[in-house]
Amino acid sequence: MQKNFVCFWSFLVIAILIFSFNLKAAELNVTSDKMEAFENEGLIVFTGHVFAKRTEFKIWCDKMYVYYTSENGTRTVKKIVALGKVTIEKGNWKGYANKAVYFKDEEKLVLEDNPKVWYNKNLIEGDIVIIYFNEDRSEILAKEQGRVKATVHFK
Repeated sequence: MQKNFVCFWSFLVIAILIFSFNLKAAELNVTSDKMEAFENEGLIVFTGHVFAKRTEFKIWCDKMYVYYTSENGTRTVKKIVALGKVTIEKGNWKGYANKAVYFKDEEKLVLEDNPKVWYNKNLIEGDIVIIYFNEDRSEILAKEQGRVKATVHFK
């Protein structure tokens, strides 16, 4: 029992260190039903009712994979993959999909599997939605014979 308790706290400390990545000096706070850390692979997996928050960036999903690198004792998050009933909010952006991949270095979010994204009141839909947060722009792609849909509000 005590060994499991020590392992739990070790995992918790590792998670806190990993999520203290320096992007505008903010931390990422995550809650879930389960967490597994794979230090050798540079991966932490959160499962069940996952909620993550970093300043104005919020994400809800069923499962989240956090990939990171370690160099000279410093861990840096590289990519976050969210699966299952994904909801993401950041500033004026709000999106839904079944899969989302966030690339930290590029501040880019790729939504797939029935994505719907709102920017203020404007709605965009397609097979793949890519949001470039640093550029405050998005790109919507349709596969094969699919179509892109948009509802744009003008004054």
